[in-house]
Amino acid sequence: MVANSELHQVEARSGLARWPAQIEELEGRKSFISEPLPSENVITLPKPAHALHAVLCDALTSNRGLLQRLELGVTAPPGEARVAVRDLYVQLRRTVQVLSRCLELPELE
Repeated sequence: MVANSELHQVEARSGLARWPAQIEELEGRKSFISEPLPSENVITLPKPAHALHAVLCDALTSNRGLLQRLELGVTAPPGEARVAVRDLYVQLRRTVQVLSRCLELPELE
Protein backbone atom coordinates (compact mmCIF):
# COMPACT_ATOMS: atom_id res chain seq x y z
CA MET A 1 0.00 0.00 0.00
CA VAL A 2 1.30 3.46 -0.88
CA ALA A 3 1.35 6.12 1.80
CA ASN A 4 -0.40 9.43 1.10
CA SER A 5 2.85 11.37 0.77
CA GLU A 6 4.26 8.78 -1.66
CA LEU A 7 1.04 8.78 -3.68
CA HIS A 8 1.18 12.58 -3.92
CA GLN A 9 4.74 12.37 -5.24
CA VAL A 10 3.80 9.69 -7.78
CA GLU A 11 0.90 11.80 -9.07
CA ALA A 12 3.16 14.86 -9.35
CA ARG A 13 5.82 12.93 -11.27
CA SER A 14 3.32 11.35 -13.66
CA GLY A 15 1.98 14.74 -14.71
CA LEU A 16 -1.41 14.43 -13.02
CA ALA A 17 -0.77 17.28 -10.63
CA ARG A 18 -0.56 20.88 -11.82
CA TRP A 19 1.49 23.47 -10.01
CA PRO A 20 1.64 27.24 -10.57
CA ALA A 21 4.62 28.27 -12.66
CA GLN A 22 7.46 30.12 -11.02
CA ILE A 23 7.94 33.78 -11.97
CA GLU A 24 11.24 32.95 -13.66
CA GLU A 25 9.48 30.45 -15.94
CA LEU A 26 6.90 32.98 -17.08
CA GLU A 27 9.28 35.49 -18.65
CA GLY A 28 9.84 33.57 -21.89
CA ARG A 29 6.41 31.95 -22.08
CA LYS A 30 3.81 33.24 -24.55
CA SER A 31 0.27 33.72 -23.33
CA PHE A 32 -2.86 35.48 -24.46
CA ILE A 33 -2.46 38.08 -21.71
CA SER A 34 1.08 38.97 -22.76
CA GLU A 35 0.13 39.50 -26.42
CA PRO A 36 -0.18 43.12 -27.59
CA LEU A 37 -3.60 44.46 -28.54
CA PRO A 38 -4.47 44.19 -32.25
CA SER A 39 -4.23 47.30 -34.38
CA GLU A 40 -7.26 49.49 -35.10
CA ASN A 41 -7.93 47.89 -38.50
CA VAL A 42 -8.30 44.37 -37.06
CA ILE A 43 -11.79 43.19 -36.15
CA THR A 44 -13.00 39.95 -34.65
CA LEU A 45 -15.21 37.84 -36.85
CA PRO A 46 -18.69 37.08 -35.52
CA LYS A 47 -19.43 33.53 -34.47
CA PRO A 48 -21.56 31.60 -36.94
CA ALA A 49 -25.26 31.78 -36.09
CA HIS A 50 -26.93 28.74 -34.59
CA ALA A 51 -29.45 26.92 -36.71
CA LEU A 52 -32.97 28.32 -36.42
CA HIS A 53 -34.26 24.93 -35.32
CA ALA A 54 -31.78 24.83 -32.43
CA VAL A 55 -32.69 28.35 -31.31
CA LEU A 56 -36.40 27.49 -31.40
CA CYS A 57 -35.78 24.31 -29.40
CA ASP A 58 -33.86 26.27 -26.75
CA ALA A 59 -36.61 28.89 -26.56
CA LEU A 60 -39.30 26.21 -26.24
CA THR A 61 -37.40 24.44 -23.47
CA SER A 62 -36.87 27.67 -21.53
CA ASN A 63 -40.47 28.78 -21.89
CA ARG A 64 -41.82 25.38 -20.88
CA GLY A 65 -39.61 25.43 -17.80
CA LEU A 66 -40.87 28.86 -16.76
CA LEU A 67 -44.46 27.83 -17.47
CA GLN A 68 -44.07 24.72 -15.30
CA ARG A 69 -42.62 26.85 -12.51
CA LEU A 70 -45.59 29.19 -12.65
CA GLU A 71 -48.00 26.23 -12.68
CA LEU A 72 -46.41 24.94 -9.47
CA GLY A 73 -47.65 28.12 -7.83
CA VAL A 74 -46.49 31.65 -7.36
CA THR A 75 -47.37 33.86 -4.43
CA ALA A 76 -48.13 37.36 -5.60
CA PRO A 77 -49.80 40.12 -3.60
CA PRO A 78 -53.15 41.38 -4.87
CA GLY A 79 -52.98 44.20 -7.34
CA GLU A 80 -50.43 44.97 -9.99
CA ALA A 81 -48.08 42.07 -9.16
CA ARG A 82 -50.85 39.50 -9.48
CA VAL A 83 -51.97 40.97 -12.80
CA ALA A 84 -48.38 40.88 -14.09
CA VAL A 85 -47.95 37.21 -13.12
CA ARG A 86 -51.27 36.31 -14.76
CA ASP A 87 -50.28 38.16 -17.96
CA LEU A 88 -46.93 36.38 -17.94
CA TYR A 89 -48.64 33.01 -17.55
CA VAL A 90 -51.06 33.68 -20.43
CA GLN A 91 -48.28 34.91 -22.72
CA LEU A 92 -46.04 31.93 -21.87
CA ARG A 93 -48.83 29.49 -22.72
CA ARG A 94 -49.32 31.23 -26.05
CA THR A 95 -45.57 31.34 -26.74
CA VAL A 96 -45.17 27.61 -26.01
CA GLN A 97 -48.04 26.85 -28.42
CA VAL A 98 -46.54 28.99 -31.19
CA LEU A 99 -43.02 27.63 -30.74
CA SER A 100 -44.36 24.07 -30.82
CA ARG A 101 -46.22 24.78 -34.05
CA CYS A 102 -43.14 26.39 -35.63
CA LEU A 103 -41.01 23.35 -34.82
CA GLU A 104 -43.57 21.12 -36.56
CA LEU A 105 -43.23 23.03 -39.84
CA PRO A 106 -41.03 21.12 -42.30
CA GLU A 107 -39.96 24.34 -44.09
CA LEU A 108 -38.01 25.55 -41.03
CA GLU A 109 -35.67 22.57 -40.86
